Amino acid sequence: MKIEIKIIEDKDLKSRITDHILHSLGNWFGIEESTRSYINDVKEKGFYALYEYDEIIGFAAIEYHNKYTAEIFVCGILQEYHRFGLGTKLIERIESDLKKQGYKIFMVKTLSDSRPDEYYSRTRKFYTKVGFYPLQEFKEIWDENNPCLIMAKPL
Repeated sequence: MKIEIKIIEDKDLKSRITDHILHSLGNWFGIEESTRSYINDVKEKGFYALYEYDEIIGFAAIEYHNKYTAEIFVCGILQEYHRFGLGTKLIERIESDLKKQGYKIFMVKTLSDSRPDEYYSRTRKFYTKVGFYPLQEFKEIWDENNPCLIMAKPL
């Protein structure tokens, strides 16, 4: 497996990659309105694409809040590539770049465990494995049925 991580600047390519990956991950991204919003909004975010040879197999879009804090805005890896350490490699690359740029905090929002979901349980386990800590749940960020858990880690 030849894996490469590339920074993408082209706005249309960011959207096409996001569209392809998120629509392949329906168990995580099943609300079409939210998916469309991600596809549009990634154009203005930092963007890392994960390749196996020439095939795009995953991505992460990064929102830079201020000079100290950056957030995983949205990310995904094709399900057949889960559990091979590729998500960890992607996060490590992003963290390395953030540290070089002086960022101190890396955060992510995900579905809280107060709403049971086997797929998001895997997501939270992944984020915990790569060093994120749960900070706080907010029902106001998304909605009552989709409580948002904010997780963060120091860089």
